[in-house]
Amino acid sequence: MQDSTANFVVLTKYEDIQAYLEDVKLSADKHRNALGFFPEKVYWEYARKDRLYICVARGVEAQTYAGHLLFDCSFPKCHIRQMFVKSSCRRNGLASLLLEQLKQELVKLGYIAIYARVAEDLVEANRFWDRQQFYVQRIAPGGKSKNRSIVVRTRELDSPQLFPPSDVTMTNPLGLDNAASGSQPLFLLDLNVLFDLGPRRIRHEEAIGLFQIERTGICQFAISSELRKELDRTAGAGGKTDPMLAYTLIFPVLPFRDSENSEKLLDALATIVFPSRSSIGKLTSNDKSDLRHLAIAVQHRIAGFITNDGAILRASTHIEEQFGIQVVSPLSFRSAGTDIDRHDGFDTPGDNTLILRSVTHEDDVAVFDLLKKLDVSGSDAVAAWSTVDVQAKVIVRQGVWVEDRLLGYLTYPTSAVSKVIVGRIAVDESDPQSANAARALLTHMLDRVSTQGPVQVQLTFPACQVLVREVAWGHGFRGSGDEATVTKLVLARIVTEQSWSQCCSSLIGAGGPHLPENLPVFRGIDQQMQLLTANGHRVFATLEMLETLLAPALFCLRGRQAVVTPVQRNFADLLLGHSRQTSLLPQSKAALFREKHYLSSSRTFKHFARGTLILFYESTKHGGQGAVVAIARVQRAYLRPQEAMAATDLDQSIFDPDNLDVLGKSSLKTVAVFDNTMCFPNPVPLQVLKRIGCGRPTDLLTTRPVTDEQFQAIVSEGLGFAP
Repeated sequence: MQDSTANFVVLTKYEDIQAYLEDVKLSADKHRNALGFFPEKVYWEYARKDRLYICVARGVEAQTYAGHLLFDCSFPKCHIRQMFVKSSCRRNGLASLLLEQLKQELVKLGYIAIYARVAEDLVEANRFWDRQQFYVQRIAPGGKSKNRSIVVRTRELDSPQLFPPSDVTMTNPLGLDNAASGSQPLFLLDLNVLFDLGPRRIRHEEAIGLFQIERTGICQFAISSELRKELDRTAGAGGKTDPMLAYTLIFPVLPFRDSENSEKLLDALATIVFPSRSSIGKLTSNDKSDLRHLAIAVQHRIAGFITNDGAILRASTHIEEQFGIQVVSPLSFRSAGTDIDRHDGFDTPGDNTLILRSVTHEDDVAVFDLLKKLDVSGSDAVAAWSTVDVQAKVIVRQGVWVEDRLLGYLTYPTSAVSKVIVGRIAVDESDPQSANAARALLTHMLDRVSTQGPVQVQLTFPACQVLVREVAWGHGFRGSGDEATVTKLVLARIVTEQSWSQCCSSLIGAGGPHLPENLPVFRGIDQQMQLLTANGHRVFATLEMLETLLAPALFCLRGRQAVVTPVQRNFADLLLGHSRQTSLLPQSKAALFREKHYLSSSRTFKHFARGTLILFYESTKHGGQGAVVAIARVQRAYLRPQEAMAATDLDQSIFDPDNLDVLGKSSLKTVAVFDNTMCFPNPVPLQVLKRIGCGRPTDLLTTRPVTDEQFQAIVSEGLGFAP
């Protein structure tokens, strides 16, 4: 491919650029709204200091002005004042060429960062700086005449630095605390958990499931020196061998650290776990032993302590709040769900139906063959990919099949371990249906882990799984291109003023960012939201990006546009998946896609602006509920003649060329692309819509906007917040 920048050159020295200074001034004055105003002498002053780069187009007889970059330097920072490319020269990578020239010079000089200020309403300009990995540092007020908000962006340079760069990157835009998800969390085992391995113990099955989790490499177990002492004491005299004592030799041992603070730690734990006996100084020897177990976990700053002791478990919330360690039972590693073994079928654009179902021991050979084809070693297949029969309530194993061929395999624990769910996915990308297989598996996983949200999800896959990475990226996963692991934070919330505080604390508990103290007012889908990362760095993300990265997630800010859109019962569940009844028929093609298409007449196009929230009303026709059942976000909308509808328009909808006539006689159709679909736990019935003024028959015949008060009332009712 020919380099589009080959016919252009960047001039950096005063003697080379002075002939083009008049072109710079004329271009800057013509585009003053985007670039701001500088007096003519400023350009001459910056040029003399080599603070003005000019890009010129090579011609047969002469070079002509194509664009410029104006910047200011105050070591160790550089501030970009203007960046401009002539319209006739755009789409040639010239802005990137200018910027790359500047970065190279700054790295040589040891500069740390570059800053750029961009008006928030300049959407395309902000997208350019996003692509250049300039992250939002803060929002500053603009001039009073235009009442703009200014996005202050920065890019850290690869210069040698005394201090490392921040934790915010393109592959981790929210600065998630990935330390836990990047290593195996370590848990301390209580003695009663080890005893439950005995076949006659009531909790034997729970204990077996717990150790199956460890075998997959999701977490690690250790014992305390206190546990070893307990077993020594119970072994008794006579030199008898205790099998349990011998078994504990396979675990690492964490010692109790005697220090001047250890007694204070024990006293603080006693007050939480045994408040009554602690207050009167009547702790038993078993109480003191339990406290030393907990103290060891706190001293070594490990993930947590696994026990069946009722008193300790009842105090788990206070222990985590005060000391940052989790206290859990083996049962917390198991799922109480009933739909793990649910089978789903999906129609595809071809003649085949994809079948998503649980993997059993009878499928082990097919799983091994798939992983072997993808160069996963036999030892990894057994140790990490759960390719042997395990308890279904501990490890989920799902496969996607076409007839008798396994196209994709997914495994993950049924419950979060140390607030992280670690999944593994493998897809045969040589098959034409591989992208749909990846979609089916990821949709399944995110639907189920959403019930535990907020939670971090780490997804690992074999090398060369390009389609898997692309599908995961669309769901909000992020990760560097040279690693076979991506991560996302699942919020799984429709966020309102009533739930804002609880949402903020839940995100922090899952290693996510700190949101603003109060729910912001809506300014636009591209408005910047200020966040604090888990490591305390300030970062900004647009509202659109934040909802995508936390998906499924919607922020119902005051003033945000919303519409009520009708959909008939026979189409509603195919498009929204909100029905609680299980169908024996394959799901529609649209169920495979994160982004779905809602088709309607051309008259509705004006209502589907990007970022608008859609309230789906299931009409009473064909026995429908007559209620608002779901909410979603508009990504974009476009008009398409009916005769020009292609597979790319229809595959993500519930229509095909034969049933488009139900949309009316107009040949021009609106295609509204929406995502982040979430169903209301309490469908909002027609009588409530009438009460708040948007339930007249004429209001529900087609897509109509609602007022902010009506929108907030509908959402509150749907979430159960309404009085």
